[in-house]
Amino acid sequence: MGAIIYFKCRACDGELSIPPSQAERVNCPHCHTELPLFVNESITNRAVVTACVSCGHDALYVQKDFNRQVGLAIVVVGIATSIYFFARSQPMFAMIALGLTAFVDFLAYSLVPDVTVCYSCHAVYRGFSRNPEHEPFDLKKLEKYGGRTPRGTP
Repeated sequence: MGAIIYFKCRACDGELSIPPSQAERVNCPHCHTELPLFVNESITNRAVVTACVSCGHDALYVQKDFNRQVGLAIVVVGIATSIYFFARSQPMFAMIALGLTAFVDFLAYSLVPDVTVCYSCHAVYRGFSRNPEHEPFDLKKLEKYGGRTPRGTP
């Protein structure tokens, strides 16, 4: 699977997905608004995200590309299974259920790739090389950078 960028249209909040390219503009397929793109050479030539294509800001973080609902379901099933065995006075099976849940969680964490996300517009970059300058999510940075207006707009 190649690199792809997911972001929302600033006019209608419709979701767009585009491959990295040198294009300076893209039309929203939902409302047909022409949106500017802030493409730099690092994204097209080196497949490394240094600035957001959607809004132009450089405040980005990395996270695992894993569905949160699936992760929560794994934990809930593990806890429910453990409670079931505890209720039947089988603590060994209850501990095994919790251990298996932790192991499945560890496997998911180890096997799932990272994605880069923009603090400002929440654009998601899948399939790109990890930029060592980008750290995991930080709530303080979200408060500082979140909700900024895109560059080049009044």
